[in-house]
Amino acid sequence: MNKKFLIFVAILLISFSYIFNVDRFLRNQFSALNNSIISIYLNSLVAVQVTVNKYFNQLDYIEQLKTQNDENQKYKLLYNTTNQKLKELKEFSSNDFNQTEYNITKVKVLSYYKFNDHTKVLISEKLNNSKSINSLITYDGYSAGIVLEKENKTISYLNENEKCNYTVYIGENNAPGITAGINKNGLLVVKFIPLWKQIKIDDEIITSGMDNIFPIGIKVAKVVAIKENDNTKELLAIPYAKTSKNRYFYMGSKITNN
Repeated sequence: MNKKFLIFVAILLISFSYIFNVDRFLRNQFSALNNSIISIYLNSLVAVQVTVNKYFNQLDYIEQLKTQNDENQKYKLLYNTTNQKLKELKEFSSNDFNQTEYNITKVKVLSYYKFNDHTKVLISEKLNNSKSINSLITYDGYSAGIVLEKENKTISYLNENEKCNYTVYIGENNAPGITAGINKNGLLVVKFIPLWKQIKIDDEIITSGMDNIFPIGIKVAKVVAIKENDNTKELLAIPYAKTSKNRYFYMGSKITNN
C-alpha cells in the first residue's frame, strides 16, 4: 500500500513538474512572439514616420524650387523687356528722329487733364515757346499725339482726341491727309485725302513733317478701311502707339533760327 502510494506521489510530482515546464515554455514562446510583434510594429511605425518626413521635406523642396523658378522667370521677363526697350530706344534715337532739326526731351505723364477725358494728359515738361505745337512720340518710335500750352499748363492731345490734328502721308504715293482722332472702335481717322490719290488697304501711314510738328517718317498707323466722300477720301487705320499704357514719352520741338 505504501509502495503504491509512493509511486502515485512520484507520478503526480512528475506530472506537475511537466505541466509547469510546459506552461513556462508556452509563456516564454508567447512572450517572444509578443516582443516580435512589438518590434515589427515599432519598426513599421518608424519606417512610416521616415517616409512621411521625407515626403513633406520633398514637398518643401519642390515648393522652394517653384518659388525660385517663378522669381527667375520674373527676372528673365524684366530683363527681356528692358533689353527690348533699350534696343528700340537706341534704334529710334539714332535712325528715326532728326536731331539736327528737333530738340528731343523725355517727358512724363503727370495725370489726366480732366478726369472724365482720357484723351488729354498733363505733361511734366514746360515749353520753351508757349505758341508752338510739339510732337509726342513713344519710346519705340510711334506718333502718340501733339503737345501745346494751355492755361499755363503743358497738355498733350493724344491720338485719341479729335483735336489731335497733324499731317501725314499714306502709302507709296505719299497721299496727304490729316489725323482726326480715334473712333469708338479704336481706329484712327484720317481725313482730307485728295480723291485722285491712290491708297489701298494695308498702306502704312507716316508723319509728313509738313506742319513742323513731327519730323517726316514717324510711323502712325496701317490702313484698314477707305471711304470716298464728295470731294475727298477718308480712311480708318490701326494706330501703332499704345498711348494709354505709357507714362513716358519723347517730346519733339522744332528748332527755330531766330
